Amino acid sequence: TSKIGDVVNIEITNRGYKADVNTLKLGVPVKLVLKTSNVTSCARAFTIPDLNYFKILPGTGIEEIEFTPTKLGNLTYTCSMGMYSGSFNVVE
Repeated sequence: TSKIGDVVNIEITNRGYKADVNTLKLGVPVKLVLKTSNVTSCARAFTIPDLNYFKILPGTGIEEIEFTPTKLGNLTYTCSMGMYSGSFNVVE
């Protein structure tokens, strides 16, 4: 397995997403830690379109995603309905 370079926590609430980091480095492996607590909204339907990632998260729990950014610029994550979103800026 590859060594994870960055760990990013994303708190998921009924009102959206709050990441503790907004910048990722190109080519550096990252682990997203998605944390839910009593979430009942569509924010549970978490997707990262550019990575073809989609997951229905538990109402309360932790889900981890590991990937390596391969493209500079904006990497958006959103709920499946597009109501809640956030993004990372991928830099060199």
